[in-house]
Amino acid sequence: MSLNRYIAKQLSNPAGFGGKLIFSIMNRQVRPLYKETIRLLTPSNTDSILDIGCGNGYALKMFASQYAGTFTGIDISTSIIKDAERRCRKLVRGRKLSLSCQDASAMLFADGSFNKAYTINTVYFWENLDNTMSEIWRTLKPNGLFINTLFSNETLSRLPHTKFEYKRWTLEELTSAGSNLGFVVNIIPIMSDTAYCILYHKTN
Repeated sequence: MSLNRYIAKQLSNPAGFGGKLIFSIMNRQVRPLYKETIRLLTPSNTDSILDIGCGNGYALKMFASQYAGTFTGIDISTSIIKDAERRCRKLVRGRKLSLSCQDASAMLFADGSFNKAYTINTVYFWENLDNTMSEIWRTLKPNGLFINTLFSNETLSRLPHTKFEYKRWTLEELTSAGSNLGFVVNIIPIMSDTAYCILYHKTN
């Protein structure tokens, strides 16, 4: 397996030491995405917030430590959730956040469990965009907010590992997947237009 294919595979479903190392590097590189996401999320004391594809819990720990509300993180990788549990153990013990291994396209949460949700750099790995967006709609309360933060396809095209595993959804596809469910969608360019925060507002 080539190095770039291996990197892409680990980013889509991390496991073992390789997954830990790649995520550690990635966390430092994408901190601007984390900062823009939480700025737009504006957590309040009463918010219940879902992190979809929380990885090793780096961003989740940063958010839950600094902002109000309670947080829940899910990821498809069992091993990376264990890393997140170790990283966030104090917050888990204090009931500030909870973690579980789940597929975002078939979540175990009840309808209307969260006020807000976000995902950062995971939409490329979703097998079915419509199914996952439908699950997000289901688990959000009325007037809820979901933020999908991702690099532009132009940015991805400059990275050799994105030739593997990555799905390159267009902005039109990402918008339609939300608006077809009833979300009001706003696209906010960030990082000099190299990335986007797509805001999905559930109005009822």
